[in-house]
Amino acid sequence: MSESNGFFSKLGHRITQARTFAVNSIFVVIVFSILISIFGGGPAPTIRDNSALLVHPMGVLVEQSVAPSNWQDALLQDPSTASIEIGQMLHAIRIAATDDKIKMIVLRLDDLYGVSLAQAKRIVSALQEFQKSGKRIVSYASNFEQNQYYIASISDEIYMNPWGQMLFTGYGGNNLYLKEMLSKLDINMHIFRVGEFKSATEPFSRINMSDQARQASTSLYQGIWQELIDGIALHRQLTSAQVDDYAQNFDVLLARTSGDMARVALEANLVDELLTQDQVEARIAGVVGRHENEINGIGLPSYLAIRGFEDEEYDANVPDIGVIVVQGAILESGQGLSDVASAEDLVGRIRQARFNEDIKALVLRVDSPGGSAYASEQIRHELELFQITGRPVVASFANVAASGGYWISATSDAIVAESTTITGSIGIFGVIPTFEDSLSRLGVYSDGVGTAPLSRGSDPFSGLNPQTKAIIQSSVEYGYGQFVDLVARGRGMDKAEVEKVAQGRVWQGSKALELGLVDALGDTDVALAKAAELAGLEQFNSVDLRRPLDPQSILIMGLMDSFGLTLSASTKPWLRGIQKQLTTLALFTDRRHTFALCLACTN
Repeated sequence: MSESNGFFSKLGHRITQARTFAVNSIFVVIVFSILISIFGGGPAPTIRDNSALLVHPMGVLVEQSVAPSNWQDALLQDPSTASIEIGQMLHAIRIAATDDKIKMIVLRLDDLYGVSLAQAKRIVSALQEFQKSGKRIVSYASNFEQNQYYIASISDEIYMNPWGQMLFTGYGGNNLYLKEMLSKLDINMHIFRVGEFKSATEPFSRINMSDQARQASTSLYQGIWQELIDGIALHRQLTSAQVDDYAQNFDVLLARTSGDMARVALEANLVDELLTQDQVEARIAGVVGRHENEINGIGLPSYLAIRGFEDEEYDANVPDIGVIVVQGAILESGQGLSDVASAEDLVGRIRQARFNEDIKALVLRVDSPGGSAYASEQIRHELELFQITGRPVVASFANVAASGGYWISATSDAIVAESTTITGSIGIFGVIPTFEDSLSRLGVYSDGVGTAPLSRGSDPFSGLNPQTKAIIQSSVEYGYGQFVDLVARGRGMDKAEVEKVAQGRVWQGSKALELGLVDALGDTDVALAKAAELAGLEQFNSVDLRRPLDPQSILIMGLMDSFGLTLSASTKPWLRGIQKQLTTLALFTDRRHTFALCLACTN
C-alpha cells in the first residue's frame, strides 16, 4: 500500500469515527432529555371538567403501527408522516362518549393522510355513537381532502379557513406504462399471466390501460364514489346530485366566486362558516372555557394515556380470540416494514396461536393488495393448520384484501368485508426482465455451456429459452388453478362459478357479498362477533397478537412519543405519487416469479 493510500484510509477512518461520535452524541442527549422529561418535567396532563377532546392526528392512518428497525431511522423520519392506528382513534372516541368530563370533540383532520373510505366510515360510525350521548362535534380545517371531509361531514358544525380549500378529486388515477421505455433500452420483459382482467403486468406490456382493466376499474371506483357522495349528502342534508356537482363542475363554481375556493365550499353548504383559527378557538372556548389561556381540552394521545385501557381490562376467566393484522404487500420476509406483510413473521405468530390453547378463534384483519403467491400460500396453510385443531378463522377485510390478500383468506370459516373494500383479483402472473439486447448495444455478450436446458436458459443476461418460458407459464397456470380450487373449496362454490368472478377481476365489498366472495359486511367488531359465534363463545377477550417489541424498539417508541417523533409510513404528500409507483415496481422481487397482486388496488 502506498503512503498516500494509507493517509486517505486513515482519514476515512477518522471521518467515520467522527460521524459515529456525532450520531451517538445526539442519541445520548435525547435519552437524557427523555429522562429529564420523565423525572423532572412539567405536570402530567389531566382531564378537567367540561373538556374538549382535541383530535388532531398528524400522519398516515393505518391498521397497525410498526416500530422502526433502528433508532437512527427514527431520528431521520419526517414528523408529518406518523403511523396512526385507527383502533386507537376509535377507542378514544368510544371512551369519550361515556366520559362525563368530555363535553365535545374537536376534529382537525387536514394533517391526517392515507384515509380510505372504509376507514372514514368506521370513524364516522364511532362519532355517531358519540353524538347519541348528547355531545357535540366541531370540525375545522384549512384544507379538506375528500375522505377527511367524509369524516368531518358528520360534525354538528364545520368551519374552514377563509383561505382554505376543499377538493373532491374522486377515486382512480394514473399508472406509469413502461413498454416504450423498455423497448428503447432493449430490456425484454417476459410476462406470464392467467386471467382476462389481471392488469398488474400491463405497465410492462402496454402504453395505456386495456379495455378490460378500464372496465373493471371504472365499475369499482364508481361504486366507491357513489358511497362517498351518498354519505356526505346524508350527513349534510343535501342531495347526492348536489355533492357530485361540486366535484364535477368545481371550475364553473369557482369562476362564480372569482377564484375564492373557500366560498365555493360555503355556498355549496359543505361548510357552515369561514373562520380563522383564532376565531374557531374563541367559539370552542365559549363552550368549554379556557385554562391558562388555552382551550380547556386534552389532546388525543394524552387522553389515551390516561383513559386508554379503562374499558379493556383482561378477564382471565373467559376465552381469548386472537387478532392478527396483515398489512401491506405480502412477501416472504420484510419484518419490521410498515408496508410489508412478512410471511415469515405472520406464520410464526399464527403458529404460536395454534399452540396456545387459550386462543379459541382467530380474526385475520387484512389490508393488502397481495404480492408473492408462495408467501400467500404459506400464510393460508398455517391458518388451515389452526383450523384443523377445531378452532375457527374469520377474515376481516379492511380497505384492500385482493389477490394474495384474498388468497390467504379464501379457506377461512367466514369472511367479513367493509362495503367499500377492494377485493377479489383472483389471478396469477409472472414477470422476468432480461437484458441481453441492452448489453449487446454496449458490446457485452453472454455465452457458455450447460448440462441441462435450465443451465443457461434462465440467465437475465442471455434471455429465456423456450423450455424456461414453458416452465414458468405452466407454473403460473398451476398457481391460478390452485387459487380457483382454494376459493371453490373455501366458499363452497363450483369451479365454474369461481371462474365467472375470477380472471383477475376486482370487486367492491358490497358486490363481493352479492357474488358470494364474502359472507357479511362490517368491521372488525362484526368479525369478532362471527368468530365468537363459530367458536360457541358468549364472552371473550380480544387479544392483539402483534409481534412483541424488543427492548430497542420499546426505547425507540419511547423516544418518539416523548419528542413528537413518528413512525414513518409515507413521504410528504407531493412525493406520494412517485413513492406509489416505485413501491409497486419493488413488489416484483419474488424469486419464484409468480405473483398474486392487484395493481388497481395500489392506487
